[in-house]
Amino acid sequence: MKFIMTTKAKQAKKPIQLRIIFILNALMMFLPFLVYFLVTNNKIEMDVVPMHVIYTGIAYIISFGALVYCILNKKFFAFRTMFFINLLIALPVGVDGGIVVVIVSFILSHTKQVKSFFNASKLINRC
Repeated sequence: MKFIMTTKAKQAKKPIQLRIIFILNALMMFLPFLVYFLVTNNKIEMDVVPMHVIYTGIAYIISFGALVYCILNKKFFAFRTMFFINLLIALPVGVDGGIVVVIVSFILSHTKQVKSFFNASKLINRC
């Protein structure tokens, strides 16, 4: 039996690029806490105060919440602004992984599929 997807069902499906952005940014919430745990338990020397890593993790959690809000409400400009904010979070501590995630996320946000996902609600609301 073949099912025909309605416009609303097609609209609800998020593109794979957006899912990758979501997963990468979700990982960024946990990595600072993992680094802090490894540094403090193994007495590893760092150029950064370990407590600043915790602050970075907290900032990433807040940033991720805002990113999810932007995706759910399809706020494209705010969605991309979150990448700039993530860059500002990563720079003081020198989190190279965070900078890479920002670059990859920003590049993926320029794909046609991601842009059309955010524009789909604007087209439907006009009708």
